[in-house]
Amino acid sequence: MPKESLLWKQLRDNSTGIHWQRIESGATASGIPDVNGCYRGREIWVELKVVRGNQIGLRPMQKSWLYNRVLHGGECYVLAKKDKTIKVYKIPADVEYFDTMSWKSEPEFSTDAPFNWPGILAAMGFYSGAVSTALLSL
Repeated sequence: MPKESLLWKQLRDNSTGIHWQRIESGATASGIPDVNGCYRGREIWVELKVVRGNQIGLRPMQKSWLYNRVLHGGECYVLAKKDKTIKVYKIPADVEYFDTMSWKSEPEFSTDAPFNWPGILAAMGFYSGAVSTALLSL
């Protein structure tokens, strides 16, 4: 199983109250993020990345899609995993952001194993304040 698939499984299994849709677009829709999520009327897009070294590894079409979606009011994130750390990066409406984006960039949230999934989800705006186990199992 590819490592991004493992990251997807971890995200899905640790956030059962969110309606996630894995996007398997292939060549027909180059650049679309890997996952769309919706919770209580709030929708986001998430690009999953397994990182080696310091480069996040977004392809030009992914950068373009993410930037254009944010320009039109959408919310986009990169959920990146390297070794035993997961970081959440929120994509701003700044095309120059991609020139400097790397593993060393300031994330919205960072967690080491065992991963703080309520914190990851809160960083993507799905939950605020204390997150109960009941909320995660909706």
